[in-house]
Amino acid sequence: MLENLIIENFAIIEKVDLQFEEGMSVLTGETGAGKSIIIDALFMLTGGRANSEMVRHGSKKAVLQAVFSVPDNQKLRDLIARSGVAGDDNELIIYRELNQNGRSIIRINGVLVNLKTLAAIGRYLVDIQGQNDAQQLLNPEEHLPLLDAFGGEKITQFRNDYQELFQKFRSITTRIRNIQTSQQEITQRLDLLKFQQEELQEANLQPNEENDLLDARDKLRNFKKIADRLQLTQAALSGEQGGAIDSLAEAVHQLQDIAEYDDQYAELAKTISEAYYTAQDVGRDVDEQLSELTYDEAELIRIDDRLQLIHSLERKYGTSVADVLDFQAKIEKELSLIDDDEFDVERLQVKQNDMRQLLRKKAIKLREARQKVARNLEKNVNQQLNDLLMSGAEFAVHFDPVEGYISSGIDKVEFYVQTNVGEGMAPLVKIASGGEAARLMLALKTTFVKQQHIISIVFDEADTGVSGRVAQAIAKKMLTISTDSQVLAITHLPQVAAAATHHYLISKLTENDRTLTQVAPLDEDGRVHAIAMMLSGDNITETALANARDLRQKF
Repeated sequence: MLENLIIENFAIIEKVDLQFEEGMSVLTGETGAGKSIIIDALFMLTGGRANSEMVRHGSKKAVLQAVFSVPDNQKLRDLIARSGVAGDDNELIIYRELNQNGRSIIRINGVLVNLKTLAAIGRYLVDIQGQNDAQQLLNPEEHLPLLDAFGGEKITQFRNDYQELFQKFRSITTRIRNIQTSQQEITQRLDLLKFQQEELQEANLQPNEENDLLDARDKLRNFKKIADRLQLTQAALSGEQGGAIDSLAEAVHQLQDIAEYDDQYAELAKTISEAYYTAQDVGRDVDEQLSELTYDEAELIRIDDRLQLIHSLERKYGTSVADVLDFQAKIEKELSLIDDDEFDVERLQVKQNDMRQLLRKKAIKLREARQKVARNLEKNVNQQLNDLLMSGAEFAVHFDPVEGYISSGIDKVEFYVQTNVGEGMAPLVKIASGGEAARLMLALKTTFVKQQHIISIVFDEADTGVSGRVAQAIAKKMLTISTDSQVLAITHLPQVAAAATHHYLISKLTENDRTLTQVAPLDEDGRVHAIAMMLSGDNITETALANARDLRQKF
């Protein structure tokens, strides 16, 4: 709710500092005292466009500030978080400065924001009846969400079921449209994928194949050198003229013969002995390599051809065999999707038709649930109209079927009204201004106040043009609304003033040749006096005071 409002150098207000409470507050005073200026200040603090002419004459700037307690409204809290506004989660401090040069500075909890952000947050804070042309109730786009919110859980499940299936239906519909509009490209893509798949499958590349082939080719290309070196190694180890193995054997024999005289000789004998056996093993391996060494020119040609194929594939699909194999895996996956009929338009259309039939059933269930809620809503609003002594008025929820399916269902919903018998129903947005329109909006506010989640509702002389029993009915409705949202009402009706839980008197005075506006909260005696003045004018009689007390007791 609105807790505090400070206005400085704004129009004819030098400075006022108002503390507000929960419930219903009225602002009364003579015409021209400045009641509408306070509403203008609230309008500016919740996103209204600034006008430098509102800066008080002789001042460089006007300063407006409001403190709101933030309700447990997740949409509002999410919006505040997205806006980067820090501070206490349960409090919003809005500051706006209007300069004579036309500049406007806006801060929320000390953070600079733009007018768009202020307006987005402001729509959750204050609803000013009579100033805001984009009121939720007068916006046909908001009527369906309001109906659904009024229905609560009765509607939520039907709507969620429908919207979940609608998203799938829209996805498959888009898929079919994309395929149909790009069929040639898809066909060409399929042909390419199949060609690449066949080429890579026929090549049958193996992960380490390229390195193995390069090693084998090097051995064949260097066959003579390898054979020569192996033979020389064989001769060095065990040649007919005595090789390294025989020499090592002789060294072992000599050292073993003296090993008993010194441990170091024994250790040397052991080391040479190990070298002797290692040389024997190497000699046998060399002999084996020589026996297995062959030169196969056909194999060399096969290896060259294979490497040429691999290099050709690497130029097409990657820089290495690993890259080529990764590419092959990707096209296999893409082709598997195609094999699953992802591009089969006929199969998708069958699936789409099945989905459409199911969507139709869910849409009809949603429509029926909404129509049932609409009857309850009509009954509720019409009762409110009756309470406001508008017996000839009628409220109805109009369902207009749409072609095909939209995210919200198969209907557009708009509120229709008839303010007098015989006039016929017309869209709510087209209602005429005046007392009847004000009462109609009041009836709707009473019905939808919980669904709109607005912190404070301002009625700016919404009771104009009515009196007597109608005025008393309006007062009761405003008081009813105040149980869910804080109500601020500017009024000339004593009945409305008597119903309020708090009363502020706005007065105008002249000081140092300047006009000033003052706002003062009234105690009970002050309220009775102010209501008596509304009943009888400046000449307050005992009868007027008695009538004022009687009005207070009725609420």
